[in-house]
This record gives sequence, structure tokens and C-alpha cells, in this order.
Amino acid sequence: MPKALAAKDDNARVAPYSKSKPTKRDISKPNADKENIDAKAGSKPKLSKAAIEVQQQYSDYRDIPLDEILGEIPCYDDASTVRRKLKKLLADRTKIPGTNKGWTQAGISKEMEELEQRDGAVEYHKNSIGPSARSLGTFLKKTGKMGGGDSPAYYWGYVLCEKLRIWEGAKKTKSREEAEQIYPGGLVREDPARIRVIVPKGMSPSWNLEGRLDEQERSERMQEEIKKIAGEAFRDCTRLFCYISFLVQKLSRDSC
Repeated sequence: MPKALAAKDDNARVAPYSKSKPTKRDISKPNADKENIDAKAGSKPKLSKAAIEVQQQYSDYRDIPLDEILGEIPCYDDASTVRRKLKKLLADRTKIPGTNKGWTQAGISKEMEELEQRDGAVEYHKNSIGPSARSLGTFLKKTGKMGGGDSPAYYWGYVLCEKLRIWEGAKKTKSREEAEQIYPGGLVREDPARIRVIVPKGMSPSWNLEGRLDEQERSERMQEEIKKIAGEAFRDCTRLFCYISFLVQKLSRDSC
């Protein structure tokens, strides 16, 4: 055998691979790869100072009081915003405060009913009797800024999300603060699709994003309509005056 073949190759494997599995890297060490850490294994997020103060004052988020106007809590979020917040609760599946249960439609409906019992019922649409799983499901399927605005699920959904916001120490958004300035009494809890408005011929009602009939546009159109009617009335009166004058003159000539 040639000596070249007999020479030992330093790179050749002379023993089988070990049967034991490679040890996993300990991600609990400070120098562990943070990208490989399971998010579920992480610690709970720290509470803000505001959240700590609120949760020390109230043992239950439902007990957090909200300002009322004439016996009702004014809604400063439109129906679309409330719908988005409720759907986020369902998607995140976070725990209901004080329980080990995640948010579900049944859970949200139950919390709304509990809030109604604590805070008292308010005036609903004529066909509504209060929050329920059915009204919540219908409300979540609506679209538009104020779609489902007349639903009990909108009102109590807003109350639920507002109390959770305070419980978690979250700040108000800029749009929320602007809504408080523009509509200090809260948004109108109506669905534009279910409103019937009588307007003069040739006019059509318009709604702004908050569900209110646009008073400025309606006033401008009404003024134009009044001017138009007044002009027609003036022309009719002028014709009538001319006709009366003609009759007077004719009677005067006949009498002579």
C-alpha cells in the first residue's frame, strides 16, 4: 500500500458521532439570545403609576366611576372606534380583570349586563331592551362611523372600554380629547341608516362623522330654499297687485 494512502488524515473521523443530543442553550442567562425567548415565558408587563394608583383605590374595574350628564355617561368614541376596541379584546384574548378567563363575546356580553345592573339602565332605541349577546353580535357586524350607534352594545361597550382604559392607566388619544371639546355632551347615540328626515324638495340630509345631522349645511340649504320661496311669493304678490290695480281702474271707468 502506498505510503500516501497509509498516511493518517487529520480531518478524518475516527469515532462515531455521539448519540446524546446537543444541550439547549439556557435562555435564562443574561447573555442568552433574546430573540429565541418565548414571548409567553416572559414576565407580565409592568403596570404604570396611574394603573397602580387606580387598582389600589378600586378592587374591581367595574367600580370606577365615570362622569354623567343627565343620568347618562356621554360617549366620546364613535361606534367604529368602540367596535375596534371590542374586537381587539377578542383577538388579544387577554384576561378579564379579576378572573382567569379570556375575553369572549359571551364574556363581554356578561360584563355589559353587569355594568348595566351597577350603573343603571339608560334610554335605548324603542326595539332594544338592554345589552345582550345578540345585540353585541349584531353591533360587531355593523360598519360605518356610527353604524349601530343606537344599539345598547355601543353604549355599554364604550363604558366597558373606558373603565378598562382607566384601570390599565392608558392615556386618552388626541382624537378623544378633541371629541370632548367639540361635543361636550357626547355623541348622539343614533344610527344614520335608521333615521328618517323630512326636507324640502331638491334637498338631501347630510351626516357628519359623529352621526349628527349637519346643522350648518342644513341651515345654508334652508336659507336658500327660503329665499327661493320668498322670491316666488314676491312675484305672485306683484302679479296680484297689478291685477287688482287693473280691476280698480276698470271699475272707475265703468262708473264714469
